Amino acid sequence: MHDAQQVLMHLNFGRVDGETDNRFEQCFIGTEMLRQVLLPQHSLVVGNKGSGKSAMCRLLVDDLQKVKPLLPKQYEEIFCIPAYGLQSEEHLPDVELRELTPETIDEFRYFWLLYLGLKVSSYLHNNQRMKSLIEHNKKEEVKKAHSTLKHLLVDVGLIEQKTLSSKLSHAIHKYKQARDKKNAFARQEKYVGEGFKQKTGVSIIAMLEAIDLILRETNCTAWIMLDKLDLLYVDDIQKLRASITGLVQLLVQYGNQFKNIQFKIFLRNDIYRQLHIVNKSHLVTYTTEMKWRGPLLLKLLVSRAVVDPHVRAYCEEMLGETVDVTNVIVGADDYVIKLFNIIFEPNAGLKATTQTEAETTSQWILKRLVDGMGNSFPRELIHLGNRAVERQRELNRIAGRHTSTRLIGGAALKDAFQHISQYRCDTYLYSEFPHLSKHFDVFRGSEGAVFHREELYMLFEPLSPHGDEAIRQVYDVGLLQPMGNNVDSSKKFKIPLLYRSGLGITERKKRILQPHSVKKSLVIATN
Repeated sequence: MHDAQQVLMHLNFGRVDGETDNRFEQCFIGTEMLRQVLLPQHSLVVGNKGSGKSAMCRLLVDDLQKVKPLLPKQYEEIFCIPAYGLQSEEHLPDVELRELTPETIDEFRYFWLLYLGLKVSSYLHNNQRMKSLIEHNKKEEVKKAHSTLKHLLVDVGLIEQKTLSSKLSHAIHKYKQARDKKNAFARQEKYVGEGFKQKTGVSIIAMLEAIDLILRETNCTAWIMLDKLDLLYVDDIQKLRASITGLVQLLVQYGNQFKNIQFKIFLRNDIYRQLHIVNKSHLVTYTTEMKWRGPLLLKLLVSRAVVDPHVRAYCEEMLGETVDVTNVIVGADDYVIKLFNIIFEPNAGLKATTQTEAETTSQWILKRLVDGMGNSFPRELIHLGNRAVERQRELNRIAGRHTSTRLIGGAALKDAFQHISQYRCDTYLYSEFPHLSKHFDVFRGSEGAVFHREELYMLFEPLSPHGDEAIRQVYDVGLLQPMGNNVDSSKKFKIPLLYRSGLGITERKKRILQPHSVKKSLVIATN
């Protein structure tokens, strides 16, 4: 017989950070979302913070072969090239990208073109698999394109000329290049890449054309994996928007020109919604959204628990049958609930009322991890599980025994949620949207969670933005949930359960906002 208190010492749901999580690959959930990401037409992958974008990107970059059955079958090789911005680059010789200091959307579009062109060119030139494919390819145009690429990389200092023959070859190349440019000028034609070269000194279009030709003729494709874009300009929201707008415009401009160079841009939903792009509706065909359903979240939590052999053995003893991670991932929802109810008390200590049946623990959790736009978050779910484990251990130490009929009891879970709500407010609302911090403050300590539109107008009046624009922006971050059809027509809004504890909002059945309450809130907001 397994001792629950001893098993609890081994229970852990993994890390919330997608880059360091040691259970992500063992417990990968979300195959259908991954299928959508892998479709060639889906270049924009949008999702809320904590939805698993970085974890998905990491999976594809670090070990693409693990998802080989889901990959497009028509390619000899797929190269996943991580591109996280300049903070991930140690040095790009002779091309001082950091000194370009782009400011406008147009400047950022050129900046991204240069950065990505150099990144992809350097990666593929140094890749042994790519070298082998080029070496065994008999087509003259491939050899010529590879030679062109090599000379261009020498131009920007990414390749060093070590021998006399290589120096002579490059000198001849430069002579031919100058001659072609002169002839094009004489014919009043625009030389390839000239417009961009005037800005940067690098014929980046020619570089990308050479790469695309090599990829096509070797039957390969390159996926440029762009992640962590929200970290580029953390203190300048306008510059961040300009940067990402320029990148998305680049996607639209060259997405069809370079058939075998594809973008995979992992972007936070709130940032994407605030981008002002002409014909933005055209991006629908480029876009897939990472959205988690309740049953998928429960599978995520349970699979991460039973990875540990002690927890798995305990569940097998209680369930009376063999348990493994694969069965959880592919199993029916009822099977997952059975295991969930072995790990957590089934009703979290909640009692039925005369109007409704008792809320199950799984329902209680899922209802509290949803924001105003209906988004749920794996990161908060994992964090909640780990915090509940810690709290249950504390309760056991205080009592000198295991205090729950399961591994985790309702009291520990409820205490843990208070912490998660506060954590979400601090690390998401106030950290990611400091320009709206005063808007968030007006809700602190409120005696109710429901607000009429007119009340919000009054509360936001001293702030900027205010009025409908303020309501939309606070809705966009997930803090307001419309109680009507949509954010623009709804007359009433409520604060989601996810944020109420963190903001100190008490829940009463009825609340009438008195004039002095509005005045008090306005004073708080303006201080």
